[in-house]
Amino acid sequence: MKNRFTTVIKKDSNWWIGWVEEIPGVNSRGKTRVELLRNLRAASTEVLSLIREEIMKRQGSLIILFALPFFLNVSLQAGSVSLETNEVLQLRMLIDKDKTAAAQFAEIHDAAIHALGERPDPIPKIISEGHLVKDPKKIRSVAALKDTQKISSLAWAWAATGDERYAAQARKFLLAWAKVNQADGNDINESKFEPMLVAYDLLRFTFSESERQIVDDWWRRKAKALWKGPRGGGNWFSHNLKTVGLIALTLNDDLLFKDVKKGFFKQVGADIKPDGACTDFYVRDSFHYHIYSIEPLLSLAHAAERHGEQFFDYRATNGASLRRAVDFVVPYAEGKKTHIEFANSKSDFDRVRAKNGETAYKPHPWKPTASIRMFSGAAWFDSKYGKIAAKLSGKPDQPFINWRMVIDAASPRYVGDKP
Repeated sequence: MKNRFTTVIKKDSNWWIGWVEEIPGVNSRGKTRVELLRNLRAASTEVLSLIREEIMKRQGSLIILFALPFFLNVSLQAGSVSLETNEVLQLRMLIDKDKTAAAQFAEIHDAAIHALGERPDPIPKIISEGHLVKDPKKIRSVAALKDTQKISSLAWAWAATGDERYAAQARKFLLAWAKVNQADGNDINESKFEPMLVAYDLLRFTFSESERQIVDDWWRRKAKALWKGPRGGGNWFSHNLKTVGLIALTLNDDLLFKDVKKGFFKQVGADIKPDGACTDFYVRDSFHYHIYSIEPLLSLAHAAERHGEQFFDYRATNGASLRRAVDFVVPYAEGKKTHIEFANSKSDFDRVRAKNGETAYKPHPWKPTASIRMFSGAAWFDSKYGKIAAKLSGKPDQPFINWRMVIDAASPRYVGDKP
C-alpha cells in the first residue's frame, strides 16, 4: 500500500509555500502551485531516504526507537540564506560521522547552552561606524551586539539537535530586538546583524504568525532605510547590498532582490578593479579594507547562488569579478608578496585612529592569517580557497577549520537550478 501524506499549501506574496504535515521536516516553495508540489514531492523523497539510511545504519540498537522523532520533531526552515530541509539533515549526519565537524559543533553547542541562561540586551541603535574604540556609545553597542552570536549559536544548536529549548530562546532574543531596535540606514552598523539575520532565516517558520510578522516588519524597515537612504561607495555599498539582499531573500521579496542584483553587478564593475583590487585597497592602502569590501559580497553571492543566480564568477565589462577580488589576495596569503598596511592611506580617519592608540591602523606588515575567514567563506565556490584557509590556520589536513565550512559542506553549491 502506498503511503499517503497531507500537503498544506498557500500563497505568500509572489510565492506558493507549503509543507507536509506528516513529515514536519519537509517544507518548500515555488513560483507556481505545480512547481511547489513538485518541490515537495522531491523533498519528501529525499528526507525519507535520509531517514531510512540513518535507521538502517543504526539498526539493532535502541537508537532506532528514536530515529524518526530525532529527525522529525521540529519543522525545519528551507531558505536561501541558511539551509534547506535536506541540508539540515545532512548537517546532522555530518556532525555524527565526522570528528572535526563534531568538534566545531561542540563550540557552537557550548555557546548555545550558555546562552540559555542569558537575557536579551537590545538597544535602540547600534553606534559603531565613525566612532573611536574608546567611545562609550561604541562600547555599549559592542556589548549589545554579543547577542548576535548568542542567537546564531542557539539557532544552529537547534538545527543540529532538534532541541526546542534553543529555538525558543533564540525566538525570545529576536523578538526583543525587533521590538526595541530601530533602523538607522547606516550600512556599516546594520551589517553587523548578519548572524542574527541568518539565524532568523533558519528559524522563521517556527515563529507564530503574529510574532513572525513583528520580526519580518523589523527587517523590512531596516531594508527600506538602507535602500532608500543616501548611499556611500566602496565597502559601504557592499555592506548595504549584503544586508538588503539577505533580507529580501529571507522575506521572499523578489522585487527588492531584483534591485539588489542590479546593484551587485554595478558594484563589481565600479568597486573592483580589473586586477582584482577593491577601491578601498588603493584609498586606504590596506588589505583589511579590501577584505572588508568583498566579504559582504561573498555572503550575498552565497545566498544568491543558492537562489539560482550566478554572482561569484560574474564579470563586469572591465573584466572585474568577485573571484578576481579573492584571487588578488592569494599571492600575499601564500607569502609570495608582502604588504605594509596603511602606509599610504589617504583617509584622515585612519590617521585619527592611529593617533588614538588603535595600533591596527598604524603602518604594519599585513598578516596572511587575517584572510582565513574570507578564504573559508570563498571555499564554497571553489575548494582551492578552503585549502589556503586550512594551511593558514595551521591545520592543512583538516576539512573543517571553522563552523562556516561545516555548514557549507552540508549545502553544495547550486548553479541555475533554483526557482
